[in-house]
Amino acid sequence: MDNSAVMPQAGGRHMPPEELAMQALTKQLYKSCLFRGHYMERCFVEQVSGYRDVVVLQRSERELEKLLHSSAGQLQKFYQRFVPTMWVGITYGSYGSYQHKADPGQLDTCMWTEMNDLAFGEYWFSIKTLRFRDHEVQFKLKMVRPVEPEPLATPRRSLTLKRSSPVKAITAGEDSSSFKTDEVAEQIQLGLNDFLAVLQQWGDGVKQTVYDFMANDVNKRNILGTIRFLGLLIFSALGGAALALRFLGVFAVRFMFELSRFTHTATPIVFKLIELLSKIVGAFFILLTMIWKDIVTRGQPVPKQQQLSASSSFKSIQYERSEPNRRSPRW
Repeated sequence: MDNSAVMPQAGGRHMPPEELAMQALTKQLYKSCLFRGHYMERCFVEQVSGYRDVVVLQRSERELEKLLHSSAGQLQKFYQRFVPTMWVGITYGSYGSYQHKADPGQLDTCMWTEMNDLAFGEYWFSIKTLRFRDHEVQFKLKMVRPVEPEPLATPRRSLTLKRSSPVKAITAGEDSSSFKTDEVAEQIQLGLNDFLAVLQQWGDGVKQTVYDFMANDVNKRNILGTIRFLGLLIFSALGGAALALRFLGVFAVRFMFELSRFTHTATPIVFKLIELLSKIVGAFFILLTMIWKDIVTRGQPVPKQQQLSASSSFKSIQYERSEPNRRSPRW
């Protein structure tokens, strides 16, 4: 059987199973990951002979930065066996024609991707998937929404009461309270917008997962394999149940036979043991009775009348003497 009809290909190269597993694991690791970054510029990359857009991570994305560098190192090490010239779109600092400028609000980690009609600025991005091309590993990003600039802190107005202008002090207090109320309402609105954006991103991730499952996993080969597996599983379960019932039947018959033999042999022994125990218990109670009777009657004289009655109850037997010369009348 020719494996070229089944095994996926990257360009003109066959992809081994371990590479497919690595790609699936990496995609699942970054699936629907939400982060904040700055879209800087578009630069030419010699390794891929094309232009790529540079996205710099915001300073709060430290965990994502560590994860990206770890994944980039592992991918470079893995592809040394298959594609030594594979380029992963994760860099640190300046690279090629891109000159990175240090900024307190940005990290030095850059993601090289392809964006469509997006102005330079700060955005919330979402990692949709990873593209594994012939000589490039690219992160596919989706812009969620732009980051609104934070309002500058305004100096508080003095609330010191002046004797000459009490009306101005009261007006300043009212303006300050209304400003605080507007600021709280704006913060609540921003939090609600962030929650709605995350909820929408979660829904998009679920839809994309279902789409990927239906597109990649639901095919004729997998359906036939699933049906075959279920058939074998049901057949094995029925065969195991039949063997279990047979074993239980044989065991029950043999157990009843051995139990009847044991009952027939042990019944006389049990009866003898019961009889022995009854005799022991009876003798013990008789002994207690005799001891009690002896304790009760000890030291009491026996009445004479009782003795005479006992002696007179037995009468003496008298025998008549026969005459020696007496004979029967017939003689």
